[in-house]
Amino acid sequence: MKKFPVPDPGVADSRSAARYLLWLGRRQWQPVALGTVWGVLWLVSLALLPAVLGQAIGAGIAAKDSSELVRWSLLALLLTLLTVAAGIGRHRSAMANLYASEFRTVQLVTRHVARLGATLPKVVANGEVVTIGSADIGSIGGVFQHLPVTMGAVGAIIVVGVLMFSSSIPLGLTVVVGTLVLMAFTAFLTKILQQRQSSFRALQSQLTTIAVDIAAGLRVLRGIGGERAFEQRYRRKSQSLREAGVQVARVQSLFDAMQVLAPGVFAVGVTWLAATLAISQEISVGEMVAFYGYATFLTLPLSIIAAAASATTSAYVASGRVARFLRLEPELGGAAQPSDSDSALSSVVPPAAMAATAELADSESKLSVPRAGVLGVVCSDPAEPGRLALRLARFADSGSPTLGGVPLAELPLPWLRQRVVLVRNEDALFGGQLSSELTAPGREIDRAELERSIYAACAEDVIKGLDGLDAVLQNGAKNLSTGQQQRLRLARALAAEPETLILIEPTSAVDALTEARIGERLVQHRAGRSTVIFTSSALMLAQADSVCMVEDGMVAAVGSHRELLADSPAYSAVVNRGEA
Repeated sequence: MKKFPVPDPGVADSRSAARYLLWLGRRQWQPVALGTVWGVLWLVSLALLPAVLGQAIGAGIAAKDSSELVRWSLLALLLTLLTVAAGIGRHRSAMANLYASEFRTVQLVTRHVARLGATLPKVVANGEVVTIGSADIGSIGGVFQHLPVTMGAVGAIIVVGVLMFSSSIPLGLTVVVGTLVLMAFTAFLTKILQQRQSSFRALQSQLTTIAVDIAAGLRVLRGIGGERAFEQRYRRKSQSLREAGVQVARVQSLFDAMQVLAPGVFAVGVTWLAATLAISQEISVGEMVAFYGYATFLTLPLSIIAAAASATTSAYVASGRVARFLRLEPELGGAAQPSDSDSALSSVVPPAAMAATAELADSESKLSVPRAGVLGVVCSDPAEPGRLALRLARFADSGSPTLGGVPLAELPLPWLRQRVVLVRNEDALFGGQLSSELTAPGREIDRAELERSIYAACAEDVIKGLDGLDAVLQNGAKNLSTGQQQRLRLARALAAEPETLILIEPTSAVDALTEARIGERLVQHRAGRSTVIFTSSALMLAQADSVCMVEDGMVAAVGSHRELLADSPAYSAVVNRGEA
């Protein structure tokens, strides 16, 4: 699917919304055109039916001509059959256009979410993405659902106007003037509705964000007694959203009332004028019946146009927010961004970075990661592991980390992500079949390798408790304890088999016995590859091949766990939690 041409950041949201809707229209112009044909046939056949019935009455019944009556009656039957067939085709096309536009929007948003990667939570609230996927796609799809039948409504009004003009100029003028007045009133209400829907949509996104935060942190909130504070915050935002919804509903109610009242008044006026002309014998009885049918029929296309205006307003607001989201750019970029194939990636990666002896290093902290073995890193500042790990894995552009002497900023991110994997305790666990969740994207599931990774992470009991690898994992693994989630994250990272694996406190939520087993098995499983563990656990550090002590952002000491315990007071203070 072709990419949506995202406008520059300075482009106004209104223009972005229009461009996005036009882009979607071009992508699915064929089903939209087919739906338009069905919509025109459906409403034009309905519009011609009063004229045919008027001829049947005037030329057949009033003139007492049986042959004319039969001829016009058969034509009315054919028009009825055409109306039924066109109505079925129109409805099928409307649903196809609705789902196609929704699916295209979901595709674009999902791909852009993957493209933003770690930048996403920094620039967009969770509620914004959820609202786009739950509310905005339906609004955008609504305009393409209404578009074909709206074109049919316009065509039907033109046909009826021509028929009325051919019989009576005053009636034709009545149709033209009435339609223009109705359209002007609709445009006035549309502008007000658009403003109020924009405010409502912004508040809806904020409230969804709060709900997502509450759902994600419910266990923590209960632990610290914070339910009441979040409840009050949610209640205030909910009341603001309710007030905004009432403001939207007031204008929307005028729209709905107009769809019934205005066409009804219009039909009464046309009927009264036709009856007046029939009494003065300016038109025949058959023409009067036809005009009554026209007036009654016109309530349908006029209501369709009013409903389409309301749907277009909602779609305009929603597409503006989608376009703003698609305009976001990831904060990280590589010097080259080829396709994801290994051959294409390898062609732009410097040989120094691909060499077997290439070491991952950070010149700012003087930390050097060996190409093989387990390196333990202890930091005096609790915030330092996160900063240093983000630099080494290039989730942040601070500092000047290198791989084989090549700055990470000059390497393509897809290539780097395959070889350097960072695991944090806040990483998400997605819902779905457990075997798929624990397998790296794009790789085939190898049960033997997966079971080895599970064994190394000491997660066999977790898998057994979930009834095996074919079990379905809940989204976020909320039914598992923090320690069980930690081990599943570790098993997933080990199954990816990266050249360099960076772990931040991977055993902080497990018991001491399990932690010791994980340390032993991790060293065996990662033999011949590079592993960096940011931790203060003596059980994990004792298994490391070497350990670094980082003070004030710099490597202050290097050695084994026992050597640093004896020689570095700062190291001993961190590992022993300040105890002698």
